[in-house]
Parts: sequence; C-alpha cells; structure tokens
Amino acid sequence: MGEGIRSAARSVVWMLACVVWLGHAHADSVDTMTPEYDRAIDAAIDEHERGNYAEAREHFREAHELYPNARTLRGLGKVEFELRNYGEAVRFLSEALESRERPLAEPLRVEVEHLLERASAYVGEVHVQVQPGSATVIVDGVTVANGPQAELNLLVGDHLLEFRALGRLPERRQISVRGREQLAVHVTLSAVEAERASPPPPQAPRSDAPPLLKRPWLWVGTAVAAAGVTLAVIFATRDRTEGASGGTSGLVLGSP
Repeated sequence: MGEGIRSAARSVVWMLACVVWLGHAHADSVDTMTPEYDRAIDAAIDEHERGNYAEAREHFREAHELYPNARTLRGLGKVEFELRNYGEAVRFLSEALESRERPLAEPLRVEVEHLLERASAYVGEVHVQVQPGSATVIVDGVTVANGPQAELNLLVGDHLLEFRALGRLPERRQISVRGREQLAVHVTLSAVEAERASPPPPQAPRSDAPPLLKRPWLWVGTAVAAAGVTLAVIFATRDRTEGASGGTSGLVLGSP
C-alpha cells in the first residue's frame, strides 16, 4: 500500500515537472515571437499567395533572423522551390525537418517530406575533400565554401569546380551532376616551386648602345685619326727645323 502511494506521488511530481517545462518553453516562444516577427510572417504568406516568391523569400528571411525555427525554414524551402533554386530548397527543407524549435506538426512534416523528395530529383550531392584545409572552393565562378570538407547541393548538369590556396597551384575539375546522385571529389593542391614562388632578382638597366669592344669601326677610326695627327706633327716639326738651319731655296746668288 505504501509503495503504491509513493509511486503515485512520483507520477504526480513528474507530471508537474513536465507542465512547468512546457510552460517555460511556451513562454520562451511567446517572448521570441515579437510583433515584428508576426508582421514579417504575415507579409511572407501574403506575397507567397500572390505568387511573388522573391518578395516572400525576403520576408521569410526577416522572420528567420528574428526567430529561427522549423516554420521559417519550411517557408524558405517552399519559396526556393518555387524559384527553382532546388539546392537551397533541399537545404532549408532538410533543416526544417531536423529543427526542434517550433517543430513541424505531422501534416506539415508530411508536406515538407514530399516537397523535399521532389526537389531532390533536380539536385545532386557533391562531397568535397581538399587539402590544404585553407583552400577555397569555387563553383561556376562563385566562392561557395572553404576546405577541408564541403557538402554541396548542385543542380543537375555540368559544373566547373575550382580550388585555390595561397602558395599552391590552382586546380580545376569539370563534373556532371545527376538527380539524387552522390559524387565524391578529392583534391590535393601541389605546392608552388620555390623558383616560381619567389620573384626574379632585379636586373641592372641595359643600354641599347653596343659595348666598345663590340664596335671595331670605332677603334679603327680612332687609330687612323691618331696616325694622321702624328704625321702632321712630324711634318710641321721638319719644316720648322729646315727653316731655322738656313736650308737652300734652289736659287744661286751671283756676285754684283
């Protein structure tokens, strides 16, 4: 009899604890859902019903920044699907199913699972492993992630993957993605060679004029000019010498 009373008392205590916990959780949700959040949700739903999916996305983003939860993730997944951004739709819808903040009721879960299945038909998963871990992953010219690992949801079709890291040679990979396919890409970037990594040493300025040793005509001309000057000096010295010594003029003077 006493054991039954103690068991009943434990059950009552447990139920009271659950009630208190649920009350706190509800209070937290109420506190988090501000009037700004409600206005953003109302605007998002209104734009979605009008078919203005880009506008609805912006309002869902605003609401998600104010209070991230499974409902805002579901809204973002739905508008991305309508905009045919299936990779983003898969990401948001998957997160909506996993979120424990305002989790989806069963009818909403079924709806999201169905939409996720449809979106997955247009997306392939690419699992990237790249070294070094600081490498940048670029898809079709857009930087999307950093190493060493990256999980990419890419639309079906051809894509160009580029990998870049400081001090390493860049590398490119062309891949073709099919719906619901899973691809693995492993890349190790090679180090840049020391000669190529360091800039070449500065060189002295060069002159277009050839060096003197490679201009023989200049030396020949200089030698000829020097020889001419030497001969002129010799002849001038001879003339002065003969004039001073009374040399003959070729005439014979007779007696008067």
